[in-house]
Amino acid sequence: MADDSEVVRKVIADLLKSDSEIEVVAECVSFAQTMELASKLHPHVIVLDVHMSDEHAVTPPQLKSGLIGSRLLAISIWKDDETNALAEAIGAVKLLDKSKLATELIPAIREYGNDQSGG
Repeated sequence: MADDSEVVRKVIADLLKSDSEIEVVAECVSFAQTMELASKLHPHVIVLDVHMSDEHAVTPPQLKSGLIGSRLLAISIWKDDETNALAEAIGAVKLLDKSKLATELIPAIREYGNDQSGG
């Protein structure tokens, strides 16, 4: 999971730890750290805030290629066209609203973490 806010990471981690079938293998604070750990840990699903502090240092194509092999669930508080386009550009299978993570995150992880179709 990746979010540059410690508070948001804690909330998401606590939410995910409430499900015994989901394991949080890493918490990241930047796109660069997410790509580095993803290449080592090969997680099934990455929960990624699309707006982090290093977003201008990493291009969407770099991020997309750095996360190959994992399903990407993008999260954001923003619901605008630009955020949707960014989520698509980085290869996210879904963009989730941060305000709805309590009800939508675990079902999305179950859906996309078990999906073997490659899409």
